[in-house]
Amino acid sequence: MKANRVTLWIILASATLTVMAGSILAPVLNLIREGLGVGTASAGLIITTHALFVALFSPLIGSIIDKIGVKKPFIFGLVLYGAAGGSGLFITSYWVLIISRALLGIGVAAVLNSITVMILNLYTGEERNKIMGRRGSANTFGGIIWPLIGGILGGFSWHLPFAVYFVGIPLGFCALITVPEIHRELKESSGPVLKVFRENPILFVIYSLFFLVMALVTSIVVFLPPLLGEMSISNPVYISLFIIIMSFSAGVTSFMYGRIKSKLSYRMIVLIVLALWTVAFTTISQGSSGLVIAAAVALFGIGGGMISPAVMVWAGETVAISFRGRIVSYLATFGYIGQFMSPVIFGPVAVHGLTGVFLAGGGVCAVLLVLGLISMRR
Repeated sequence: MKANRVTLWIILASATLTVMAGSILAPVLNLIREGLGVGTASAGLIITTHALFVALFSPLIGSIIDKIGVKKPFIFGLVLYGAAGGSGLFITSYWVLIISRALLGIGVAAVLNSITVMILNLYTGEERNKIMGRRGSANTFGGIIWPLIGGILGGFSWHLPFAVYFVGIPLGFCALITVPEIHRELKESSGPVLKVFRENPILFVIYSLFFLVMALVTSIVVFLPPLLGEMSISNPVYISLFIIIMSFSAGVTSFMYGRIKSKLSYRMIVLIVLALWTVAFTTISQGSSGLVIAAAVALFGIGGGMISPAVMVWAGETVAISFRGRIVSYLATFGYIGQFMSPVIFGPVAVHGLTGVFLAGGGVCAVLLVLGLISMRR
């Protein structure tokens, strides 16, 4: 069944919500901390709690999608997203807010996985690649726009940014009317999912790549600001520009992903991305000026804009339609675990110097690049 233009806009608008889940509160995190009377670490959980629940609940959501189709989980996720996220507008208790953020994470898991499966099921060939690329652009540009909105609303009250989450509810009603359901042949659903992994070991490579993507992106978000501080770049506005440069370059590249994929195989894309990231991270570790580091993060963003849509389509195309919900959900789980584990992995290195974090990241990418080239030759 084909998707119309309205359905596409619903999909792309919903895609921005997944990145909005945490980013819209980042500018007002200090105000939330003061308003609730909690410490810095406790306030940080307000932003990160949903990510943990995305990782935990994605496999369950994937199984549900494979059993009943994608439309109902998508609508459920949007409505839960709006209700749980928007409830922060009225909540004044820290622990009640944390519970609402956990529920938000379940909603994000449903929306995130449903969007990926919908694109895989509603589109084919070059059109699928183009739409997945636009989904990546929606994600990255949402990461630029939503924090700005959160900062503006936070100037009036730290509660107000939570009201934006309510947009999920009308989107859910729009999805009810416009999103088609894809009916599966029952014979396609036979066989255990473990058999799929035995027959397609490349899936473990794809999952590992997405883990790496999210871990490296988070390492830049966490460790680049203090590194810039050591270079006397401490103004929050200036620091935010580096993240915006990374997001903008990723968004532009994702928008062009359809053209990129028409000329390159998945394996070539991976090798090019690893080469870009090796140069980017090594340059950051040795960079002596803000302009050099800005160019490096732009290079990293270009790689991210290529690899993110690639791994999603690659994973979905590897298996039959009846397994896509579960296979895609594990991709989300690996990605959000990578995001959660990034400070844990690179933290011990940071103790000995922030430049070492980026040198280590570049070293990992270089080793993987060499292994990939050897594998290609064989």
